[in-house]
Amino acid sequence: MKVHRWGGPIEARRDHGTYGPERYDPEMTPLKISTEQMIALHTFFAEAAAVGEEALGEKTGCDTEVEVQEIRATALAEFGERGLCLSDDLVASTMGRLEGRLPGTLCLSLEPEEALLWARLAGGEDPIGAFVTLSRTLLEGVSSALGGLLEGHAGFVGAALVEEPELAMLVKTHAPSDTIVFSTRLRIDARDEVFTAVSHMLVEPKYLARVLSALSAAHH
Repeated sequence: MKVHRWGGPIEARRDHGTYGPERYDPEMTPLKISTEQMIALHTFFAEAAAVGEEALGEKTGCDTEVEVQEIRATALAEFGERGLCLSDDLVASTMGRLEGRLPGTLCLSLEPEEALLWARLAGGEDPIGAFVTLSRTLLEGVSSALGGLLEGHAGFVGAALVEEPELAMLVKTHAPSDTIVFSTRLRIDARDEVFTAVSHMLVEPKYLARVLSALSAAHH
């Protein structure tokens, strides 16, 4: 796995409004997603991340905890200015397709150095394969949770390594410019190591109402 130089720390980047432990600006989300809906989305992604924890522990041989720290919803056309991303530089990502009840794209990005270190926890002689496997395991937890939420099949398929800046990677999906990018910043704790990751889920606006309606029903 290639190792590349990274940009400045996350804390130095512009903050355009994020739902997280401390802040959220509803004006920065598309299609008038309400504060209540963003909180419900945060809860959903936290529960989805928990689905993959046990499976990740089995693959690495150690307890793994995944915490959702922030969430942001951004139109793809505005992602370069307002999106939640790990870095403006090249990242190591596992990307694949969402199929079934919610067609779209799902990916997980880490700094290349951290991706390599995380992969080594799984052992073996193929760190790239290990990284893709660990990432796929976590993202399959998200797709499984989506299937439960939407009461139908939702699968994550075609997982593969991508090494590009996040904006370039998302644009190359050829998704329409009004596609909604749900991004979450994750803290992954495993074997006394702490990794920072960002996941991105691309959903076309025509499917957004389905997700928000299901979330509303699930939390009332």
